[in-house]
Amino acid sequence: MSRVRAETSSETTLEREWGRLRRGQLMGLVRASSAPGHSALAVELLRAVVEAGEIRASDLASELFVTKTSISRYVGEMLKEGLLVQRRDPRDGRATLLRASASGRRELEEREAKRSALLRSLCQGWPQGDVATLTRLLQRLNDGINRYLNELQPR
Repeated sequence: MSRVRAETSSETTLEREWGRLRRGQLMGLVRASSAPGHSALAVELLRAVVEAGEIRASDLASELFVTKTSISRYVGEMLKEGLLVQRRDPRDGRATLLRASASGRRELEEREAKRSALLRSLCQGWPQGDVATLTRLLQRLNDGINRYLNELQPR
């Protein structure tokens, strides 16, 4: 088999497996094991706020590659639910900074614990080296996706 054909075959397998993952096998399991109530974007938004400490909504929209309108809607709902709190940005009185409330951090911790338990269960019986390799490869893939998306964003 030629090198080109082998690469194409490998890419097709990668594409197929990516499709299986995206069609919901893993995401369906993750959603089923999670508490109801928040979309995947809302959970990612909460995670990004926790990781940032404090962040402007516009910076959050850029980081998550979503519109400011979408972020505003989610932030508004999460403020009402008490998951986020906001304060005036001391550097720019027109803007506000968001941070996770204690209940927001607790909700994220509970969701992360459930997801971690699910992933440990899915990888049960795997050699530890395989789990470490998968983790490293997923990190590389996520880094590549972020680089690609950052290149697409207008400056």
